Amino acid sequence: MSSLSQTISTIAKQEFGFSLVGIMLAEPTLTFNHYADWVEHEYYGSMEWIHSDGRKEKRMDVRTIMPSAKSVITLAYSYYTEDLPEGVLNDSSRGIFARYAWGRDYHKIIKKKLIGIIKRIEEEMGYSIEAKAYVDTGPILERTLAQRAGLGFIGKNSMLINSALGSYLFLSEIVIDQECEPIYAGRMRTTPDGVTSSGGCRTCTKCIDMCPTKAIIQPYVIDARKCISYLTIENKSSIPEEIRPLMKNRIYGCDICQEVCPWNSTKKSKSHQSDFLEADLERQAPKLIDLAQLTEEDFFERFKGTPIMRSKRRGLLRNVAVALGNWGSREAVPSLELLASDDDELIRDHAKWALRQC
Repeated sequence: MSSLSQTISTIAKQEFGFSLVGIMLAEPTLTFNHYADWVEHEYYGSMEWIHSDGRKEKRMDVRTIMPSAKSVITLAYSYYTEDLPEGVLNDSSRGIFARYAWGRDYHKIIKKKLIGIIKRIEEEMGYSIEAKAYVDTGPILERTLAQRAGLGFIGKNSMLINSALGSYLFLSEIVIDQECEPIYAGRMRTTPDGVTSSGGCRTCTKCIDMCPTKAIIQPYVIDARKCISYLTIENKSSIPEEIRPLMKNRIYGCDICQEVCPWNSTKKSKSHQSDFLEADLERQAPKLIDLAQLTEEDFFERFKGTPIMRSKRRGLLRNVAVALGNWGSREAVPSLELLASDDDELIRDHAKWALRQC
């Protein structure tokens, strides 16, 4: 007879499409000091929510957010599809969206799947359980949990990397009040040590070397204040002028440290899931001139239900202005003049800088 853990793993993979499942007992995190040091150095930039209201301390143990927790189910969902051709990536007239933003908002999609798994667990057990589901939310060190559960190893770019699937993975967790036999990357494991994992970066430093803003200040440590992903999404204010030319045409997030990673170079790591495979080129790398025309209504209509909504129109068009300036073409001038007269001061200021580059 299958154990509860094996049943959960089968349900998550076969019924809900998850690529990897690990289960561990609820215990204190092993890497909290590393995280606390990162916070102490204020590498989080303007993301004050990271440590406000005791959220930093809550990351020490999942039982601080759910006292009844007995086990943690960690899951990975691959979103690695086709690569953009080099000609598109290097087309300065197009803005590049991070791969995770090509499809619908993964928070909603994955959360729905997690709730479905909880309901299926209750059906299998025949009674209700207490459970909490997280998708890149809540005070959880999810990459640490994923590594401990054997889903992969943490690379020098701080991403969770699986030796077969690469790093294009949505991570999520279900905390439950049931004591489950640990599953380590699909294999039963009774004494998880939290550090064993296949693969590794070894001597490779491609992600560090190729980061245009040198945001990976040392292996496994990211200074968000220099990171293009942070600057184009989480940062709500002006982008430092010295960094703007280094962003080139990245207008929402950045995948460079993943694009150069050898673990993402094999075809076997491509996803067969359909939820994130529907985007066409205009969703992956739209024309900058087209984006510059967006009104508030246009922005909402074009990007509703996608992660792009997080940046709001002002954030996206701020980034578009920078990319138009980096393009440096006379073709960009009419669009920049339009942005330079926008009602939003943030957009106007970045557009005026960009005009000086053309």
